[in-house]
Amino acid sequence: MSLLKENITMATSSLRSNKLRAFLTMLSIVVGIFSIIGSMTAIGILTNGISSSLSQLGSETFTVQKFPSIQLGGMDWLKYLHRRSITFEQIKFVREFTKLPMAVSAEHTTAPLTVAYGNEKSDPQFNMMGSDDYFATNHNYVVSEGRMLTKDDIEYARDVCILTTGIIQRIFKHGENPIGKEVKLNARPYEVVGVFETKGGGGGASLDNFALIPITNEQKYFTDRDITSLTMTVRASTQEQLGGTQDEVIGALRTARGVKPGAVNDFEVETNSSLNLQFESFSKYIVYAGAGISAIALLAASIGIMNIMLVSVTERTKEIGIRKALGAKRSSIIAQFLTESVVLCLIGGIIGIILGIGLGNLIAIFAKAPVYIPYMWIGIGLVVCSFVGVVFGMYPAIKAARMNPVDALRFE
Repeated sequence: MSLLKENITMATSSLRSNKLRAFLTMLSIVVGIFSIIGSMTAIGILTNGISSSLSQLGSETFTVQKFPSIQLGGMDWLKYLHRRSITFEQIKFVREFTKLPMAVSAEHTTAPLTVAYGNEKSDPQFNMMGSDDYFATNHNYVVSEGRMLTKDDIEYARDVCILTTGIIQRIFKHGENPIGKEVKLNARPYEVVGVFETKGGGGGASLDNFALIPITNEQKYFTDRDITSLTMTVRASTQEQLGGTQDEVIGALRTARGVKPGAVNDFEVETNSSLNLQFESFSKYIVYAGAGISAIALLAASIGIMNIMLVSVTERTKEIGIRKALGAKRSSIIAQFLTESVVLCLIGGIIGIILGIGLGNLIAIFAKAPVYIPYMWIGIGLVVCSFVGVVFGMYPAIKAARMNPVDALRFE
């Protein structure tokens, strides 16, 4: 233990005596480790945020839409583009001719949304959700004040809306009761008939940043109903009935769309589990890319470490000669230079880890996402630094240990 402590002391002393050289060498290690930790921190924050958003659907709920939520292939998008849109009439057909679903809602999001009330006007930071009276059931929203949309609101495309707390906090700054008030959604006047309870959300994806209006009203004023495809959200009575409910809904929608027997579905059916699997498949490619870039940076750093250690051996030839003349063993010389190499790499690695975690979570704080620390990758980063220090410091250390003490003492 005392020998290791002595080697570490000598290593740090040598680094302090050559600050600029040590800094430039560590910089390459810092960049390599920073790229690993920074990218894995970002991926962790993104994964947690998306998983949090996906979990809001619930295990009994699934969606049906024209496009898949995540698509890795390139040319497959042409196939999806040629699909017919899912219409409100088709969703109403499914609702009428199925028995297993607890709720079937039609949905479409228009963004961005600017909300105004009196002298207050928001930035275009919100979303407008067009849906129907089944929206709250499918997405587990609770109306805390006023009422939910009704069938009459949908049938007559009334100018009514339900607001989330994010919008209320932005435009009702003097504590007014929003129920019955007139607000303007993208410059159109709407009566506020309800307020949703705060739901929160993570990963920068707030669930309290939209205004809900009747889907028929949205189609009337904000979209082209002939070309805009809707999303159908379906909730089964129980998780055990999810499979049967999906089969029944798929059959009814195929009938409504006139899909021939034996032909593949011209729509996508997605559940929490399927979306999570798709995202995991997608995120692993990001991990591979980050690891590949980091490996290139670390390879460059490793070559730099070897060159610096070779220079250090040359500069300290007389020191090595004196130590060997006084009886130092080869193993002691090797241990000295390996320790210096490993210490150099670990210091650079620790700096890279701190910068990677700090920058990644600084972005998370601005995005209102939870802080994330990739503990596994921190361990991997420290192991990699130690490995680089040992492997690329070994040749200079062995070269130093093999020096003839007489020749070393004569070196000028």
